[in-house]
Amino acid sequence: MTAALRCENVRSGYDRIEVLSGVTIEIKAADIYALVGKNGAGKTTLLQTILGVLRPTVGSIKLFGNEIVGRGTYEIVSGGVTCAPQEKAFFNELSVGENLRLGSLSLGEADFARGRDRVAEMFPVIAERWRQKAGTLSGGEQAMVKVARALLAKPKLVLLDEVTEGLQPLVVERVQTALKRDHAERGTTFLIVEQNVDFVAGFAHRYGVMERGEIREEGHFSDSGSISKINEYLTI
Repeated sequence: MTAALRCENVRSGYDRIEVLSGVTIEIKAADIYALVGKNGAGKTTLLQTILGVLRPTVGSIKLFGNEIVGRGTYEIVSGGVTCAPQEKAFFNELSVGENLRLGSLSLGEADFARGRDRVAEMFPVIAERWRQKAGTLSGGEQAMVKVARALLAKPKLVLLDEVTEGLQPLVVERVQTALKRDHAERGTTFLIVEQNVDFVAGFAHRYGVMERGEIREEGHFSDSGSISKINEYLTI
């Protein structure tokens, strides 16, 4: 079976500063893969490199068997990749509905309407705040809208970057429930960057631990002692 995502010996960074030092990772279709590690380990850099925001100096990145190194971000996103970034990522003066529509331009009106109703079931705040300016939402509301926007576009691969950071437990639980539902209904592939190990351990299949721009450890959450092993890296 062709992997949904395969990064092989990827080196990348900013200007002359190398952050990723030869990352190799393979995520099968319909897999939920959690990438954990301390701040500064290179996790977000990897996501930006996959999205084409950064171009690797060395290495290969294949999306469902097709090489995407050298392609623009728009082309990669058009190929079925969406992202809920760590930072705020809205047009603050536009409404929630307008921001969601901009994130789903590839969908026709009928598909968008179905997707809108679906994510509004997952996150009732969507319907409640549909006409409200996105910049006026609370942090928890913005996080839910970010995740909803990533799911609405019917993606093949979803990249999530620290989406639970600073959220109340009830919001974290709602996000987890939405991701579980999307995976169960669509078999979506997820690459989830997180430091909240309890969050990803509740539904992710596999994990990788990133340290200083390299994958130091990989395994399955079902493996005995997996949580302890991950926490050892995070507390060193």
